Amino acid sequence: MNDLVILFILVILFCVSFYFIFSNISKNRKMDRRTRDYLKVNEKVTNEEEEETNKKGLGKSYVSILSKAFRWIPYSKKTEKLLQQAGTDMTPAEFFALRISAAGASVIVVYFLNAHWIWMIVGTLIGFLIPSIIVRRQRKKRLDLLTYQLVETLGTMANSLRAGFSFMQAMKMVSDEMPDPIGPEFGRVVRETSLGVPVEDSLKKMVERLPNTELDVIVQGIIAQRESGGNLAELLLAMEETIRGRVRVLEELNTLVAQGKLSSWIITALPIALATFIYFTNPDYLSIMFEHPLGWFLSISALISIFIGWLFIQKVIKIEV
Repeated sequence: MNDLVILFILVILFCVSFYFIFSNISKNRKMDRRTRDYLKVNEKVTNEEEEETNKKGLGKSYVSILSKAFRWIPYSKKTEKLLQQAGTDMTPAEFFALRISAAGASVIVVYFLNAHWIWMIVGTLIGFLIPSIIVRRQRKKRLDLLTYQLVETLGTMANSLRAGFSFMQAMKMVSDEMPDPIGPEFGRVVRETSLGVPVEDSLKKMVERLPNTELDVIVQGIIAQRESGGNLAELLLAMEETIRGRVRVLEELNTLVAQGKLSSWIITALPIALATFIYFTNPDYLSIMFEHPLGWFLSISALISIFIGWLFIQKVIKIEV
């Protein structure tokens, strides 16, 4: 029972620390990011700029200090795009430092529980993957929200064009009235265009930052209209009706597959939860699974089977519209 209390306290402390780290990074770097986005079209932060930013607001941040030790690592463009699409202000070095910290916290928790060394390895892997899972879920949530925002955005732009506004004035109105992610991204397009970047290039870069199918169709339609001419307001209204119908179908589909999603998590978590319960209530009963080679083989086979089953269920309930 004491071990469970200690584990609960450590998990709570880790979650609170994780939340404050994210909040501190977002709060202190928001103004610097907005200024940098306005003054620089190609957002590539040099090491000197990162050090100046850290001195202003993040010098005392644990993640920022730890990230200095990982700046030499050549991070992939995929990681940078993931952080950008998730809407976070973290650099790849800070993200890697956060993953290392989470892995270290998991090792400490397992060590205080006096668990088997296999659990320490599993805990390290889980702790290292947790920040990546959170960022990916944040990215997915942000992109899913974009689909619903596009309906209102297209209506606002079409009405503005009918009222006599120019295309850039309509985008400026959207950037002022709409929240994240569509508002700040449209505002960035307006700022880039005011600095001399072609509208087509700015719109294509926005699609790279927000890889959404509906947004890509809208941008391609706007670019085609600017090249060939036509009534842009009517085009936007037609795309609004199309996306509105797509959203309606997606909502109905999510309702139908909700039971399948819940079943996938229950079926996946049930054997793991049962094994954890047996381990803490009667460790001797489960110890053979970690001390005998046959137990190792069976444990690894069970984990692989659970993962494969989860993947199959996800393939079944994931329907493209």
